[in-house]
Amino acid sequence: MTDARENVHSRFGGKASKDDIAEYVLVPGSKARVRAFMEHWEEAYEVADHYEFLVCSGIYEGERITACSTGIGGMSVSIAIEELARLGAKTFLRVGVTGPLVDELDYGDLVIATGAVRWDGTSHDYVRPEFPAPAHFELVMASIAAAENMGLPYKIGVIGDMASLGPMREDGYRHFLTRRTKPMKEEMYRAGVLDGTGEGATMLVQAALFGLRGGIININAVDVENDRWDPAADRKAVEAGLETLRILAAWDGQKEAAGRKYTVPLRK
Repeated sequence: MTDARENVHSRFGGKASKDDIAEYVLVPGSKARVRAFMEHWEEAYEVADHYEFLVCSGIYEGERITACSTGIGGMSVSIAIEELARLGAKTFLRVGVTGPLVDELDYGDLVIATGAVRWDGTSHDYVRPEFPAPAHFELVMASIAAAENMGLPYKIGVIGDMASLGPMREDGYRHFLTRRTKPMKEEMYRAGVLDGTGEGATMLVQAALFGLRGGIININAVDVENDRWDPAADRKAVEAGLETLRILAAWDGQKEAAGRKYTVPLRK
């Protein structure tokens, strides 16, 4: 007898088919960012709106593309990646906003992840902690090229992924969390980790295990000068994500035409 719990999220509530999902997928946290991606597409349609997963597909710069929100946390993103992979997705680019652990980022900096610290929790259910959470090198290169094309400031390196994130306040009941996570964040900062997220390591581990490509672009939305979180940074992250996949798709086309598995791109 099949356990009904196994089928709740299958094909995003039974709403998605293999024909709906492109090989290139943008994986933001929020549904609003999915809609922001769609504003740039030549064609777009909604595939599913199921729990925290808003799945939309369409055409961008002549390429089929999908965007799927994952909500917050490793368990949520793991469900999305599993379902998308089963439906034919091959490349995953997570696009999000972040804040610096301390002062390692300037406002508006893009963070292009080469890998992630696995303090997320969920990735440990897939494979032992010694297994790395690497970003695929082609997505790293395409993200760098996108930032260069757009003239955006960027930093490249390891990001931190913790199961619990948020401001380092001690009001209310947060002191339980703050006292435990503060030394963890300080250790990551001393090790040169660039920022903090809550979902990236899970996705990168899944992609590596499944033989797929995974990458991450975050943007620092903390405007220290004006003491605020600036949602305008989201627009730059959206545009950088789209430009990254446009470049990667072009490189993939060059590889296919040349009959190569890998190539070293020299032009846009």
